[in-house]
Amino acid sequence: MSYQGNRCQICTGCGRCAPAGALEKGMRVITSSFCLPDTGAAVKPGRELAVADLGTTTVAMEWYDAGGEKRGEYVSPNPQRIFGADVISRIQAAENPMFRQQMRQSARRALAEGIEHFRQQGGDPEQLTVAGNTTMQYLLLGHDPAPLGTAPFTAEHLSSEKLEVGGLEAVTLPGLSAFVGGDITAGILACGLDRGEEVSLLVDLGTNGEIVLGNREKILCCGTAAGPAFEGGGDIWGADMVALTARLTELGLADETGLLAEPYFEQGISIGGVRITQERIRRMQTAKAAICCGINTLIAAYGLRDPGQVERVYLAGGFGYFLDVGAAVSLGLIPCKLEGRVRAVGNAALAGAWLYGNSLQARERAERLGRVAQVLNLAECRDFASGFMDAMYLRRI
Repeated sequence: MSYQGNRCQICTGCGRCAPAGALEKGMRVITSSFCLPDTGAAVKPGRELAVADLGTTTVAMEWYDAGGEKRGEYVSPNPQRIFGADVISRIQAAENPMFRQQMRQSARRALAEGIEHFRQQGGDPEQLTVAGNTTMQYLLLGHDPAPLGTAPFTAEHLSSEKLEVGGLEAVTLPGLSAFVGGDITAGILACGLDRGEEVSLLVDLGTNGEIVLGNREKILCCGTAAGPAFEGGGDIWGADMVALTARLTELGLADETGLLAEPYFEQGISIGGVRITQERIRRMQTAKAAICCGINTLIAAYGLRDPGQVERVYLAGGFGYFLDVGAAVSLGLIPCKLEGRVRAVGNAALAGAWLYGNSLQARERAERLGRVAQVLNLAECRDFASGFMDAMYLRRI
């Protein structure tokens, strides 16, 4: 397999070598709330509403008119990234009161800029509904996030709170734990996990990875460190990394332990327009193992015999939208018995935030989740610790 210049050593048909301008470039973030099930919620739009997914990496916003029609979108990097790429880095930075104040102001400024963008488009939203992971909502509200980053990982501020942003009243969604925040509450509302009889799985893979399993009788959830590793580097997206790694294993250029074959072990291999190195594969393996083992741990804790008893799988967020499910199954990221039951739902956090802002029933459901949902700390689960190393293998499970 020879290659010249910048050409790939393996062709995947990705089209990246097409003439300049043939491929769209930019922030690969899904904002649209689409493909969601009928949750049966009594929603009666009657006012313009802005909603936000305050993520660790990006801030995604939407504007809806009084009839419930989406009229605008806004996406920007989270300006807090200068204090660290992940929540742990920002929790550590927030130990300095001045930095904590700066992070609070920058988050509010980012949201205000989105509101102003909608106003310039002719919008006049009356309220902003914000869904974010627990750390992001703590920093937005000015709470000290230190307890979120050290054992026993307690979160005292999980209730919905009001604040003022860009001249609007804003409200945050209630969270469930230090690991599972308002964005996952929103995702549960949007996908209707708490309303169905069948047991379903929600997997949200952003910079953080959260997993929810349950139905209207019982909800289990957990958070696991996965997102940054899935990104694989500045020039490759997480879903692409999964697809390209699956291609390498298919061709025998990487084995099930993740080891690159010679002569690629030292320098990596050019595939899909980027260089896949041994280090990148190892990072992806660790993230994949965390998610895979997290899913299996929830299934066992729920009392199910095997993954085949899960009726539906909702993949939320940009990673889930672009993920090649077949590739994910071949690497063991998703159990093979779930392959035909996977549904990409886009940004479920935004969809749930809209429901929360428009439906009293949705708000009541969110409050109920805070009382009944059980949150597992995977570090304390024997099944997770024992299964993690086996989940590192790149193979169907």
